Amino acid sequence: LDRILSGQKIYETRNRNTLGRFLGERVLLAETGKLARTLSEQEGKKIAAGVFCFIRPTVDYVFTSEGITPVRVRGHLTTLRDKLLLFAQMGLEFACVCNFPDIRDLSPEDFISLLRNDCNCVGVTCGFNYFFGKGAAGNISHLREQFGWNRVFVQPEMTLDGMTVSSSRIRACLEQGDTETAEQLLGRPYSLDTNVVHGKRLGRTLGFPTANQYFPAERAIPETGVYATLCHTPYGVYAGVSNIGSHPTVDDFARVNCETYILGLSRNLYGKRIRVEFVQYLRPERCFADLDELTAAIERAKAEKARQLPPDVQKQLDEANAKIAAFKHKE
Repeated sequence: LDRILSGQKIYETRNRNTLGRFLGERVLLAETGKLARTLSEQEGKKIAAGVFCFIRPTVDYVFTSEGITPVRVRGHLTTLRDKLLLFAQMGLEFACVCNFPDIRDLSPEDFISLLRNDCNCVGVTCGFNYFFGKGAAGNISHLREQFGWNRVFVQPEMTLDGMTVSSSRIRACLEQGDTETAEQLLGRPYSLDTNVVHGKRLGRTLGFPTANQYFPAERAIPETGVYATLCHTPYGVYAGVSNIGSHPTVDDFARVNCETYILGLSRNLYGKRIRVEFVQYLRPERCFADLDELTAAIERAKAEKARQLPPDVQKQLDEANAKIAAFKHKE
């Protein structure tokens, strides 16, 4: 993104905004760019494609007679940083990032006025069930009345196996360790993108150095257990084996974390940001009798994983390595 806008008027170029919570986001964001290009051709001038979103989701607030109170809600599928990176990857040019309490009491007419006058917006895309304004009084008909029928794209309800694609359904899949269905619903693998931190260094002591990460307080945590993962590091993309859990063999009261053994990488990752994509659930987390039994189990898992990666992981790994090789060749 060339800019992130918060509380300021957008530059003079007119634009087309995506509104909503961005489930089925790749389709919706792609349509935003497509319509922006269509309007640019029709009008003979640049129409930029961007997003209007909130710093924190609306579910992060409790409404009382005394006002609005922010709370921490576990279960979010993305962070604001994740969203902004996705917007950039999809080719969008800006994001209007707003604080929800600042506009929650706007009428539908005032919200549309904000979009048109302050954001210089000439068209929008949104989901089929999008509502806005105080009391959710605004709907798609209001948008079409103000922007014109051909300047409002509505993403129809998305389904998979006859069921609606929704955040609650995705969270349910993650809670069951079904990361493959979650990936189909999200349009991308569910992932953890944070800095590597120091842990107990037990893996290094046992001869299996691992990358230790914690989930942000608001993120959804998949079912505890062992996963085949794809690890995006500053040194390239590698297959990995990740354990989500609390180390039952060595610590009865540990905080849930993600600890990843990255196959073929022995570099120091402390303080580095890596993205771990959860590709396939392998088995539940186990409590071993002692560290010797744990070490033997890790040896077996390492040998087995080195012999044969899950097909999905191997395919993604091959594709990622091919892209890296092509980029180095250009250099």
